[in-house]
Amino acid sequence: MRTFELIDGGRRAARPCGVLSYDAKTGEFSFECAEGIREDEVPLVFAPFVVRGERVIPSRWVKAWVEERIPPATRQNIGEVLRDHGLTTYDPCELLASSRGRSTQDDFYLREIVHDDRWALMMGDVLTRAREKEGITQEELAERSGISQVMVSLIECGKVNPTVRTLGKLSEGLGMRLRIAFEPEDPK
Repeated sequence: MRTFELIDGGRRAARPCGVLSYDAKTGEFSFECAEGIREDEVPLVFAPFVVRGERVIPSRWVKAWVEERIPPATRQNIGEVLRDHGLTTYDPCELLASSRGRSTQDDFYLREIVHDDRWALMMGDVLTRAREKEGITQEELAERSGISQVMVSLIECGKVNPTVRTLGKLSEGLGMRLRIAFEPEDPK
């Protein structure tokens, strides 16, 4: 799973408006809006969903947004395009990442979220154990915490590093206290 923050380059000091994810196994893109984001802070195609209070954009619309930013596999000079991007095969995620998702249609661009897998995996394991201890599903935790099931799954799989705010909401959804501590490592 590759993840990217989506940022409006036309706004000064813009915060990411959400996270674009790509699942290489299924070839599917997904997008989840950041909390508190307004319709004028997301790509126009996503705005109607934000107006309705939906944070997870339907995959059909995410795919349409991505396809506006990359050449189709059927393009006549696709071999040349792939070579220009350092690719030997058509890969929509690689094409999107190589251009940072930029388009002449708007000012949005992508910044890949690079994970320190050790911490993300550890956090995912801690969350999974806490959820299972409570005897609830990811869907139930999502409903209780106000965090989407997709995001709960990504955190549990160690694919994203959640913010402290997100961790706080998850701990409330679990009915548990969030404790963050810096402790000296055990001497070896």
